[in-house]
Amino acid sequence: MKNSGTWWIIAAIMVLLDFYVFQALKTVTQNTSEKTKVIVHGIYWLVAAATIISLVLFPYIQALQTNKVFRNYIFAIMLGLFIAKLIGSAFFLIDDLRRLITWVVDKFSSSEHIVGIEESNGISRSVFLSWLGLGAGATIFGSLLYGFSNKYNYQVKKIQLAFDNIPNAFKGMKIIHISDIHSGSFQNKEAVNKGVDLILKQEADLILFTGDLVNDKHDEMNEYLDVFGRLKAPLGVFSTLGNHDYGDYVSWASEQAKIENLDRLKNVHEKMGWRLLMNEHVAIEKDGEAIAILGIENWGAKGRFPKYGKMKEAYPGTEK
Repeated sequence: MKNSGTWWIIAAIMVLLDFYVFQALKTVTQNTSEKTKVIVHGIYWLVAAATIISLVLFPYIQALQTNKVFRNYIFAIMLGLFIAKLIGSAFFLIDDLRRLITWVVDKFSSSEHIVGIEESNGISRSVFLSWLGLGAGATIFGSLLYGFSNKYNYQVKKIQLAFDNIPNAFKGMKIIHISDIHSGSFQNKEAVNKGVDLILKQEADLILFTGDLVNDKHDEMNEYLDVFGRLKAPLGVFSTLGNHDYGDYVSWASEQAKIENLDRLKNVHEKMGWRLLMNEHVAIEKDGEAIAILGIENWGAKGRFPKYGKMKEAYPGTEK
């Protein structure tokens, strides 16, 4: 967690973004009163400074390491501000490129280029793009905070599937698919219990969980073993690992500590009565007929996501 070099690099990027976004803020407030400028600019730099200080001190503040609720909210706000400023900067960059091209054309053009005529009868392009960028950033930030505060707003989406070769015994079977629990991000156990109630209310024949039970460490599930252990289905509960389950995104005292964490997480699946599939398949039977459930480890399309999945190991034996 205390990778100070990385945190300082991120902080430096944030400072550069802050100054870049501030140029747009000055553009949209250029025709306001001095009092308005002082208030708006002051609030902007107050929030920016608080964000940078929090970012720099994040790995060292004990409260952020032990108080999960506080830590998650602070991190969500910082991430939201970073993404919002990044999105907004894309619009400001367009304006800067436009002005650069205009300057180059004007510099090398033989005829006089009168700047600003197209802007004299209305809002200038710079002001328009600045407002557009600030508006886009604010919208993104608001959406991220809304999503973070509504993470317990569980919903059921129903999809009807049809297969020509499914055995008659399994026609009409109801499957519940859940994924990305990320138990380390929970702060409201009662709300999570209601989500499990919603799943059980569907009376599914089979439950499938497809990875990311935790953010990083197995002990994130300590408080929620009894909650997710309630998930039961007549044909069983089957699960796989996601990219976060391997502990690849956190520092470990040793490679052995990382291996032990993964072993304990696998044991969590077992304690809850979930059948964890590791590049393998199982056959489930009903009324004398059977189908195969294949489960492979995480397979990511991009470099950051681990590629542990081995379909070649899971598939053999399912051809019958």
